[in-house]
Amino acid sequence: MDRKQTAEVLQTIQVSYQGKFNVQDPARTLDAWEKALRKHAAEKIFANLDRHIETSVFPPTIADLVKEKPVDRMNAIPDVDETRRYLAQYDKELELTKEQEKHIENEKAKIRRILGIGEQHANSN
Repeated sequence: MDRKQTAEVLQTIQVSYQGKFNVQDPARTLDAWEKALRKHAAEKIFANLDRHIETSVFPPTIADLVKEKPVDRMNAIPDVDETRRYLAQYDKELELTKEQEKHIENEKAKIRRILGIGEQHANSN
């Protein structure tokens, strides 16, 4: 932001918050705000100023104008198709190799022998 844009921000605040934003020393106020806002994009500052004016009865501070836009949580929630794609990818990553499946079956067989389940089941046929 340049000095002219900073002055425009201050004028907008002054007009929007009449009686609530009183500047004692306009030159020093402009200097301080310009120094703080110079490294920020004017578009972001003006967008934050507009949003602040619409949502607050109190004049903004510099911090109010430089903060990032709040996260829109509704757009952060995936839709059904995106969820299905994620789950399909997750399931694919969890697929076992033939060797892993064989090892699991061998371990299950050992457990059945220890518990005597496999022998009883085989004898009942």
